[in-house]
Amino acid sequence: MGVLKGSIGYAKFHVRGALPDDVHQRFLARVRARAFKPLTPEDEDDASVGWMPIERPFDDEVSFRSEGVFFGSYLNLALRIDRWKFPSSLVKAKMAAAERVYRQKTNKERISRAEKAELREAVERKLRRDGEPTTKTADFTWNLATRELRLFGKSKLVVEHFHELFEKTFQLRLLPAGPYITGIAVELPKGLERALAEVEPTAFHHRGARRAAEVA
Repeated sequence: MGVLKGSIGYAKFHVRGALPDDVHQRFLARVRARAFKPLTPEDEDDASVGWMPIERPFDDEVSFRSEGVFFGSYLNLALRIDRWKFPSSLVKAKMAAAERVYRQKTNKERISRAEKAELREAVERKLRRDGEPTTKTADFTWNLATRELRLFGKSKLVVEHFHELFEKTFQLRLLPAGPYITGIAVELPKGLERALAEVEPTAFHHRGARRAAEVA
């Protein structure tokens, strides 16, 4: 969450690239094409990643309306990530039980690698049928006029999935905000832009002098 309620911590980005003339219609179609799809126990993939309406990130049925995505010069959406993830101790316990039953049925003392793989698939399918996928959501708000974007989620998993899905959806580059990127975004004069590229961190105090002052 983050845009409408919850934590105000966010990661800031700049968006590079030309926007289409019919931005609302074009972007809405692209968002719908990459909308979130719920995971099912039969899915081969362990995760599902996609866009959700920012006001309804946990809805079972996804629908996007222009007035629910665009707010003035802003585009607002939620990223949703669902994953099948079970504790390793639980999987080991279920596997041990499945192997024990399999040995009793087949009168085998040893189970082949292929048989273990089949048992593991059966165990994971049952865990999926009996359980629920874990869910993460993260809001983002994108000012189409200034090209600034704020993602209200900073975990590595969220940022990586967001970065990949954003660029695939909108066909634009997403760059982490920083002094150099910000300078390019505000279109600094060429001389200043070149100088900014060569800026290095500077300490405003002498470490030894500071320690001496602390001891005194």
